[in-house]
Amino acid sequence: MAWYSLLPDYLNTWETWLVRLFILLGVLTIGPWAALVVFDLVYYVVRVVAYQTPFVGGRAQGQHKPRAPTLTERPSGRRRAFSLRGEAAADEATHLQKEVARRLVQVGNEKD
Repeated sequence: MAWYSLLPDYLNTWETWLVRLFILLGVLTIGPWAALVVFDLVYYVVRVVAYQTPFVGGRAQGQHKPRAPTLTERPSGRRRAFSLRGEAAADEATHLQKEVARRLVQVGNEKD
């Protein structure tokens, strides 16, 4: 039994297996995320190197430099409109706001 254990000697086996279990669970939790970060870094380096390669790379062919995707712009160049209810609901809300404003102006004109 290790000197840092608070448990009695007869629980040594249980403690060892519990430590191994928690290390395994930690690796299963952190491992895939760490692998994705490493893959992302390697993929970025490969893209940049391929862009800079003379005669065959993207720079030699007149292509744009690779850049990370953006959350605010679509591939077409149009900006995204963020809402929690979706784009159709946002259009309906805009129409509803315009209708309410029109009616308020109409009611205001009737009072005059």
